[in-house]
Amino acid sequence: MRDEPRSYDTHHHALHVIGHLITAACIHHRVTGKQSLLNIARRAADHVWATFRECGPKLARLLFHPTIIMAGVELYRTTGVSRYLEMANHFIDSRGALPGGTDQAQDFLPLRREREVVGHMVLATHLYAGAADAYMETGDPSLLEALERLWQDLTEHKLYVNGGCCAYHRALSVCWPGDGGSPTSAYEVSGAAGPAYDLPNATAHNEACAQIGSVMWNWRMLAITGEARYADVIERTVYNSILSAIGLDGVSWFSTNPLRCHGEEHLLLSGDAPQRFAPEPERACCPSSVLHFIAEWHGYLYSISEEGLWLHHYGAGTLEETLANGMPVRVIQETRYPWEGEIELTLEMPAPADFTFRLRIPEWVEEAYLLLNDRPLDVAAVPGSYARIRRTWLPGDRLCLILPMEPCLIEAHPRVEQLRGQVAVMRGPILYCLESPDLTPGVRVSEVHIPADARWSARYRSDLLGGITTLESEAIRVPEGDWRGRLYRPLQRQSERVPIRLVPYYAWANRGVSEMTVWMPVQR
Repeated sequence: MRDEPRSYDTHHHALHVIGHLITAACIHHRVTGKQSLLNIARRAADHVWATFRECGPKLARLLFHPTIIMAGVELYRTTGVSRYLEMANHFIDSRGALPGGTDQAQDFLPLRREREVVGHMVLATHLYAGAADAYMETGDPSLLEALERLWQDLTEHKLYVNGGCCAYHRALSVCWPGDGGSPTSAYEVSGAAGPAYDLPNATAHNEACAQIGSVMWNWRMLAITGEARYADVIERTVYNSILSAIGLDGVSWFSTNPLRCHGEEHLLLSGDAPQRFAPEPERACCPSSVLHFIAEWHGYLYSISEEGLWLHHYGAGTLEETLANGMPVRVIQETRYPWEGEIELTLEMPAPADFTFRLRIPEWVEEAYLLLNDRPLDVAAVPGSYARIRRTWLPGDRLCLILPMEPCLIEAHPRVEQLRGQVAVMRGPILYCLESPDLTPGVRVSEVHIPADARWSARYRSDLLGGITTLESEAIRVPEGDWRGRLYRPLQRQSERVPIRLVPYYAWANRGVSEMTVWMPVQR
């Protein structure tokens, strides 16, 4: 960091790399008890703090990628040394503290004054995750107020149906002074959230790293509040815009996640490709981030509080943990979720234990049912909340949660002009798409219209795309005809019925170059 060209160039990502080093060292110490890597991380953090504690304007914007904020909080938690928390808060407070900043790295306004999500969404989501970490240690209400305001802006105005949060490869940002006055400047922003209700499909960026940052932020907000809405965003994002980055071969990948593809004719922007490809060294951030996330996904499933156990996300497996009251517990979860909505949980303890078990009831379900040892359980199971079960649990108790999964047509807010008159299809937490390999030869994806009263047949196919549940129905085809040399023409009224099959969005582009769409015109 003493080499000035390296230290003062944001593109070197020096603090980003040091942040990852510190976080890795904290986890290494937690797992192994060793101090070796932790000591190196502490020396690096001490050097960062000595360099930036009294930094002037020249260093004020070196913090391009805010990973160091989460790292500083984690190092404080690991060591108990307060200067690392002070360092993290310093980097939060320095964002937007000086005039001349831009939206690209969220440094035009201080975080606490931000009214909307702006700029590069990998940077934004990591900043918000770091601020949430800092709030958990300081209890500063101004941080939580800002994070809640920004979360509402993202989820109500700028979030894709697949959980993607990064609408534009390149966008023009207009900076306002924050007092309602005239705009002060305009400049290009990459990987941008974009304006409210502006969600293009074919040109959507949705960088995988941004979605991972969103999950990290939502996980921390869930830990702070215990509110299921954050877990709902996590679930939607994981199944539909993080998994979609990886090919079924485990090697090929996408860095971007558009919601429509025109096949060979598709307009390719930065990071786009007509089909999945092997990672390249200069584009290594998304593959490594996704693999890192998958490796730690099990840590997002359960959590423990003073009153008991929380189950956030469903999947077959076994949890062995010690509750806050010292009681060891083993939870065996049997389910075929997300393809089926029945989850059976068996609790094993050395003795009866009194604690609360909270199960998330997803927002997508219309009505949920709970059984205890095969008998109905009189507990509120409201969609978008946690069912709270307080009792003395006996060894061998069996808890069954039933979440009926019916295909559902989804429409967008009427101000999302790109989606007016169109619908997407979801079943449970899974978003579906129409892909050209599943259509009758000669029928194009863009010709398919979905009847509002379509009847869907769900069918599990172990022989297709690694094992998926498909949705089959009958749709309406409106032939495109010949558009050569035309941009407009009189409305055509010809149509016919055609069979269609939808596949999960995450599994698209695993059968060569294809056309694909998530959103389709609806016939009411």
